[in-house]
Amino acid sequence: MRWFGWLLAAWTGIVPAGVLAAGVATVQAGDRTLTVSFDGTDARVDVSGVDQGYLLMRGGKLYSVLQAGGRPLVMEGDAAARLLGARALQVAPDMIRTLSRIEPTGARKTVAGRVGAVYAVSYRDEQGRARSGQGVLGGQPEVRELTRALGRMAVLLQTSAGQSPDGARQVLDALEARNLGLLAYENQFRVERLAATAPAPGSLELPAQPAQLPPELGQLLQGLRRP
Repeated sequence: MRWFGWLLAAWTGIVPAGVLAAGVATVQAGDRTLTVSFDGTDARVDVSGVDQGYLLMRGGKLYSVLQAGGRPLVMEGDAAARLLGARALQVAPDMIRTLSRIEPTGARKTVAGRVGAVYAVSYRDEQGRARSGQGVLGGQPEVRELTRALGRMAVLLQTSAGQSPDGARQVLDALEARNLGLLAYENQFRVERLAATAPAPGSLELPAQPAQLPPELGQLLQGLRRP
């Protein structure tokens, strides 16, 4: 989960009114680069280091898509969680448990060509330790929708793994209340590029009908998964 960044451990389920933005973004999340395509409630995330697969969210469900024998293999959320493996889905100790403060500093920064406001953030992590940092938040529709898309996808993945997403829900509520989305946070998350254009035709479609993943195949694929 850590490659989804600072706040992307939960989503409240809020569906905003009005027209939803579409876009394609490149996001640096820790040591991973994410290519995120989104349009309304549908989204796709391609992760660096995973050459033959990606995550897809459609109709409120999460799927993983792989290539098997030259053909696409589509699995629903619980199978995707098993494929990623338990270690990849563990909650990091520095993830948020309780939000203490999120306030504007008065400074402004430009990230991915969008001007955002710098906010001071303090919180308690999963081990109860006090932590603080600074994030850059923007009110552009495509920035807000990118944050929503990654948040929805993350909570579906975490829920499939049997984890509670309650910790960061406060952060996402705070952003939604301010009509803001996340452009950057410390060195953990940064939007590198963001185009407010529709994703490539067909890129958010299911390439095949979902299939059940046999447990032994999941164990095999986990053993072959790149670190």
